[in-house]
Amino acid sequence: MKIKCILVDDEPFALDILEDDLLSFEQIEILAKFSGGEEAIEYLQNHEVDLMFSDIQMPGLLGTQMVRSLENPPLVIFTTAFHQFAVEGFELNAVDYLMKPIRKERLAEALKKVENLLGLKQKAQTEPSNNYIILNVEYKKVKLLFDEILYVEGLKDYVKIYLENRVHPLLTRSNLKGMENKLPEEFFLRIHNSFMVNKSKITGFNQSKLDVGKTELPIGKTYVDKIMEVLS
Repeated sequence: MKIKCILVDDEPFALDILEDDLLSFEQIEILAKFSGGEEAIEYLQNHEVDLMFSDIQMPGLLGTQMVRSLENPPLVIFTTAFHQFAVEGFELNAVDYLMKPIRKERLAEALKKVENLLGLKQKAQTEPSNNYIILNVEYKKVKLLFDEILYVEGLKDYVKIYLENRVHPLLTRSNLKGMENKLPEEFFLRIHNSFMVNKSKITGFNQSKLDVGKTELPIGKTYVDKIMEVLS
């Protein structure tokens, strides 16, 4: 399994050293190199990438800021000469945090973690889907059946999940794009930049609004055609 990756560092010498080291790992495929976060963001919007190596202390946009700005980031390994960014790096669920100069054995350890994570992801995609999702809610893991979920509302770094037979929604740290990737398209439909709904709970709709029981939700203009195609 080839791991498609990109490299981001404002120091050309550091980029070249990392590229040379990575070329000795046959499972690695380097797609592109960038000297800044803005270029990397643009590339990620149009290409499928498994892994990103990124420096943190860069002019303009820090590596951590770049990752925070991505709606659906690839796996990330931070490379830096500064210890003080380690906590923030791991808060962003980075696979690893490599201190420069990067030792070859540490690089190998980090790549092994990436292989394990991608293997788990591939296994999840090939196995039959379950009828539930497990989310972190109030410091514990909660199992929700798809059929319990009415609709989901995105609030930047959090989402509200509205359920049948429950007055107050559950709150979990994610964004709507992340939830869209977790909830199967066969059951759920994105209708707005801030909302997705359980198809089986829709009780009425027109080109501007959609009803889930007594709740009326807006339909975003960019989603109208797809909604009409799926529901008509």
